[in-house]
Amino acid sequence: MQHSIAAGQIIEEESFDTLSDGTAGSVEPGAITFELVRNLANYYVDVSEDEIRTAMRFFMEQHHMMIEGAAGVALAGYLRMKEQFVGKNVVIVLCGANISLEKLNSIVN
Repeated sequence: MQHSIAAGQIIEEESFDTLSDGTAGSVEPGAITFELVRNLANYYVDVSEDEIRTAMRFFMEQHHMMIEGAAGVALAGYLRMKEQFVGKNVVIVLCGANISLEKLNSIVN
Protein backbone atom coordinates (compact mmCIF):
# COMPACT_ATOMS: atom_id res chain seq x y z
CA MET A 1 0.00 0.00 0.00
CA GLN A 2 2.76 2.43 0.90
CA HIS A 3 4.42 2.00 -2.49
CA SER A 4 1.10 2.34 -4.33
CA ILE A 5 0.26 5.56 -2.48
CA ALA A 6 3.70 6.97 -3.35
CA ALA A 7 3.13 6.04 -7.03
CA GLY A 8 -0.37 7.56 -7.03
CA GLN A 9 -1.90 4.32 -8.27
CA ILE A 10 -2.15 0.67 -7.34
CA ILE A 11 1.04 -1.05 -8.43
CA GLU A 12 1.93 -4.72 -8.61
CA GLU A 13 4.24 -5.91 -5.82
CA GLU A 14 5.93 -9.23 -5.26
CA SER A 15 4.48 -11.29 -2.41
CA PHE A 16 6.85 -12.57 0.26
CA ASP A 17 6.32 -15.09 3.03
CA THR A 18 5.23 -13.22 6.14
CA LEU A 19 3.34 -13.69 9.39
CA SER A 20 0.90 -11.12 7.99
CA ASP A 21 -0.78 -12.94 5.11
CA GLY A 22 -3.38 -10.16 4.93
CA THR A 23 -0.75 -7.56 4.00
CA ALA A 24 1.48 -9.68 1.77
CA GLY A 25 1.97 -8.61 -1.81
CA SER A 26 0.02 -6.10 -3.85
CA VAL A 27 -3.15 -4.18 -3.25
CA GLU A 28 -5.92 -5.75 -5.31
CA PRO A 29 -6.95 -3.70 -8.35
CA GLY A 30 -10.04 -1.66 -7.54
CA ALA A 31 -9.61 -2.12 -3.78
CA ILE A 32 -11.58 0.46 -1.79
CA THR A 33 -8.77 0.61 0.75
CA PHE A 34 -6.48 2.46 -1.66
CA GLU A 35 -8.61 5.64 -1.71
CA LEU A 36 -9.31 5.40 2.01
CA VAL A 37 -5.63 5.16 2.87
CA ARG A 38 -4.67 7.86 0.39
CA ASN A 39 -7.21 10.26 1.91
CA LEU A 40 -6.95 9.36 5.59
CA ALA A 41 -3.46 8.08 6.48
CA ASN A 42 -1.05 10.69 7.75
CA TYR A 43 2.04 8.48 7.98
CA TYR A 44 3.20 4.89 7.69
CA VAL A 45 5.28 2.66 9.91
CA ASP A 46 7.25 -0.23 8.46
CA VAL A 47 7.63 -3.09 10.91
CA SER A 48 9.81 -6.19 10.76
CA GLU A 49 8.76 -9.80 11.02
CA ASP A 50 10.36 -9.87 14.48
CA GLU A 51 8.27 -6.88 15.55
CA ILE A 52 5.10 -8.56 14.26
CA ARG A 53 6.00 -11.77 16.10
CA THR A 54 6.77 -9.88 19.32
CA ALA A 55 3.50 -7.91 19.13
CA MET A 56 1.42 -11.04 18.52
CA ARG A 57 3.09 -12.87 21.37
CA PHE A 58 2.67 -9.86 23.67
CA PHE A 59 -1.05 -9.69 22.88
CA MET A 60 -1.53 -13.41 23.42
CA GLU A 61 0.33 -13.32 26.74
CA GLN A 62 -1.53 -10.25 28.01
CA HIS A 63 -5.05 -11.03 26.77
CA HIS A 64 -5.08 -14.83 26.32
CA MET A 65 -6.52 -14.36 22.84
CA MET A 66 -5.09 -15.09 19.42
CA ILE A 67 -4.68 -12.51 16.66
CA GLU A 68 -3.54 -12.96 13.10
CA GLY A 69 -0.45 -11.39 11.59
CA ALA A 70 -2.24 -8.43 9.97
CA ALA A 71 -3.50 -7.39 13.41
CA GLY A 72 0.02 -7.95 14.71
CA VAL A 73 1.24 -5.37 12.16
CA ALA A 74 -1.06 -2.70 13.64
CA LEU A 75 0.02 -3.52 17.20
CA ALA A 76 3.70 -3.63 16.22
CA GLY A 77 3.38 -0.19 14.62
CA TYR A 78 1.85 1.18 17.80
CA LEU A 79 4.51 -0.40 20.00
CA ARG A 80 7.21 1.14 17.82
CA MET A 81 5.69 4.64 18.20
CA LYS A 82 3.98 4.41 21.61
CA GLU A 83 5.91 7.34 23.12
CA GLN A 84 4.16 9.66 20.63
CA PHE A 85 0.80 8.64 22.07
CA VAL A 86 1.44 9.08 25.81
CA GLY A 87 -1.55 10.82 27.38
CA LYS A 88 -3.73 10.28 24.29
CA ASN A 89 -6.60 7.91 23.66
CA VAL A 90 -5.56 5.25 21.16
CA VAL A 91 -7.70 2.66 19.40
CA ILE A 92 -6.10 -0.24 17.55
CA VAL A 93 -8.44 -2.52 15.63
CA LEU A 94 -7.22 -6.08 16.16
CA CYS A 95 -9.45 -8.43 14.25
CA GLY A 96 -9.06 -11.94 13.02
CA ALA A 97 -7.44 -15.09 14.25
CA ASN A 98 -6.73 -16.61 10.85
CA ILE A 99 -3.28 -18.08 11.40
CA SER A 100 -1.86 -21.43 10.45
CA LEU A 101 -0.66 -23.80 13.14
CA GLU A 102 2.85 -23.57 11.66
CA LYS A 103 2.94 -19.78 11.98
CA LEU A 104 1.37 -19.87 15.43
CA ASN A 105 4.05 -22.33 16.51
CA SER A 106 6.77 -19.96 15.29
CA ILE A 107 5.36 -17.25 17.53
CA VAL A 108 4.86 -19.15 20.76
CA ASN A 109 8.05 -21.21 20.63
